[in-house]
Formats: sequence, C-alpha cells, structure tokens
Amino acid sequence: MLKLFRTMLLIIVLALPLAIIGISQPQPAAAQSSCTQSHTVQAGENLFRIGLRYGVSWTVLQAYNYLSNPNLIYVGQVLCINGYASSPPATPTPVTIYPGNPFGPTTQPRIYFPQATLGVSFQLVGYNFPPNRQVTIGITTLGNRPYIPYYTTTTDASGQFYVEVPIPPTLANANTIAVEATTSGGYYALNWFYNR
Repeated sequence: MLKLFRTMLLIIVLALPLAIIGISQPQPAAAQSSCTQSHTVQAGENLFRIGLRYGVSWTVLQAYNYLSNPNLIYVGQVLCINGYASSPPATPTPVTIYPGNPFGPTTQPRIYFPQATLGVSFQLVGYNFPPNRQVTIGITTLGNRPYIPYYTTTTDASGQFYVEVPIPPTLANANTIAVEATTSGGYYALNWFYNR
C-alpha cells in the first residue's frame, strides 16, 4: 500500500509541472488562408516594431489578428501582416500615423508648438484627433489645474488642426504655459512651453 502511494505521489509530482507548462504556454495563432503575409513573433518584438518593419500601423495589426490586448503577444505566435486571420469585421478602421512629428510615430492625439512669441501668442499644431471635430484649447500654467477653456478650433478631414492662439493677459508674464486640447468625445492632448 505504501509503495502504491509513493508511486502515485511520484506520478503526480512529475505530471503536475508538465500540465502547468502545457496550460500556461500560449498557442501560436495560425495564419489563415486569407493571410497574404505573416510574421512569426521573435523575442523582444511588439506590434509597434513589427508594424514599422512592414509599414503597417500596430492598430491595423491588432485588428487583422483580433487581439483584444495589443501588448499581449508571444514568441512563436504567427501574426497576419496583410489580411485578416479569419473573416474580417464589417468595417475595419486603419489609423494613419502622422509623418514627421517630433514625438515619433504614434496614433494618440498630440499637440506641439512650432513657434511662440513669448507673452503674446503661440502656434499650436494638433494631429491624430477625430476628423471634423471641434477642439477646445484650455490654458493654464504648468502644474496647475484646471485648464481654462480659452479658444476653439475644428480639426480637418485628417484629424489635424493648426491655429495661432493669443496668450491671455493674465498669463502673459507666466514662466510656463500649459495647454490642453480636448474634444467632446474625450480625445485630448497636453503640452507646455517656457514663456520667458
């Protein structure tokens, strides 16, 4: 009886780690026939880097491969680069990455200041916002809240805007100017500059 107990215990001790490894190992997603190009994930890669390699936005790769979490891919996983892993959703929405921006490639809304006349006005460029949407420009000093809505503009068909914003007299002598650009849909971007 004791010998049988030891044998069973040994089997359980040896089988348990193998079962855990088998359960926890991610299974590579098989590239389906609708995939015209695929990529096998290597150590250290992410969707952004893979997208750069093939000239495809990471959000498009996420859609093509039906990934609910774009940060959760595995070594050995096969990703579709051009075409869907299975039948495509009704209307895929690829995202255009704004070229040549000072922050590097991104699909998040961003704002920056090409030029500022200290104490007087600043030029503001925004991109990756929803197209044809009103944007409210809020201003305060760096580190302070709330941003005070001061100026409005509208994005163009590509989700970009360019405006010259006068600095309010109450902030003309401030050391820093912090700017927030927001839409009614919750899209926003923040940035600041020295005003001295």
